[in-house]
Amino acid sequence: MPISLDTMLALTTRFHVSVDGVDLGGWARCQGLEVKFNPEPQHDGGNYQYETVLPGAIKYTPVTLQRAINSADTAKVQSWLRERASGWIDAHSSGGGGTAQITLFDAHAQKVATWQLRNVYPDSWKGPDLDAGTLGIATEQLVLVHEGFL
Repeated sequence: MPISLDTMLALTTRFHVSVDGVDLGGWARCQGLEVKFNPEPQHDGGNYQYETVLPGAIKYTPVTLQRAINSADTAKVQSWLRERASGWIDAHSSGGGGTAQITLFDAHAQKVATWQLRNVYPDSWKGPDLDAGTLGIATEQLVLVHEGFL
């Protein structure tokens, strides 16, 4: 039995992203939901049995989102980026970064998990490489930096 177009789209667009209630649409790829605790081993003089481990600075990886460009969702991202760019210089008075929500859905559109990212800022946006000599898919990539999701 062939897979319908709606079913194929549901299988590839399984992440949904919003920032402060601004819907940035569905995404096909989400990378970087990662936290590193960076424990710091300390050698205590006279102790030859083990190293003491102290907590280090927790670091969160930037989140990279990718998808095929579509007119509705790409316009939402462009509008959000314009808003962020207009307040970039006055960031001290704009209230800082927003709160992003990344929601993972299964193939039946049921919510599986949600991550809340604190103090989110756009790091970069990359549009498609336009080449009329290829049959590729026009994609966009959005990179978000944040202060954590735990």
